Amino acid sequence: MIEKNSKDADIESIKPVSVLVPVYNEAETVASMISELYDEVGSKIPVEVVVAEDGSTDGTKEILRDLAEEIPLKLIMDDRRKGYMGGVKDGLRHVSSEYIFFMDSDGQHMPSDFWKLYEKRHEYDLIIGKKIRRRDPFHRLFISTVFHWLIQLLFRVPVRDPDTGFRIMKHEVLDSVLEETRILKYSFWTEFTVRAHKKGFKVGEVSIIHRNRLHGDTRLYKLSKLPSIIVSQLIGSFKLATELKRVQLQER
Repeated sequence: MIEKNSKDADIESIKPVSVLVPVYNEAETVASMISELYDEVGSKIPVEVVVAEDGSTDGTKEILRDLAEEIPLKLIMDDRRKGYMGGVKDGLRHVSSEYIFFMDSDGQHMPSDFWKLYEKRHEYDLIIGKKIRRRDPFHRLFISTVFHWLIQLLFRVPVRDPDTGFRIMKHEVLDSVLEETRILKYSFWTEFTVRAHKKGFKVGEVSIIHRNRLHGDTRLYKLSKLPSIIVSQLIGSFKLATELKRVQLQER
């Protein structure tokens, strides 16, 4: 379900940058986070702000509708829970601009870092924010370090942090990669980055600030879920490597 506010004319036209934010149960912080992002970016350049809401149950939907009376938003709303990959992919299908900027909604990224990536948009097809002094629990840092080492071993991607939820890309990258990205359930952006790199798109990264979460803790990387996540990541990584190898052989 797509909802648009009274400023539809502003969102219908093609914008230089589409800003996509995925949201799930962020009632305590979503208004301040989107307002901060819009004040930093939307007040300076024309943007299309797309919010991919993923079946929230804590009042987030109502807050977003109220916020859309103040800020021009395109709301992608749903009563069912699609998960991170499903929600992000649904949002990406509704962006219209030449460039797409993506930022996770947990408040750990600085909207002002957008400009560090934006100024590199003519040098790369996909620019990723590399987190410095990452503010995450030790178990998540450990798993990410090992997983990124495995991804480098298998795919040789030219970035250190391929899974970060802070990036700018050209729309042609999205068109080429989005629908194929389906294997790494817990690392959608890693698979997206790997596929973009293997298709010949130029991928770069820029150092960005990483803050503590504004509220609560990660819902995905809970300690109780770690065994199943690790198994899924290992199986998915080798499945992706096998698929890309087969494609490479077919193209020869």
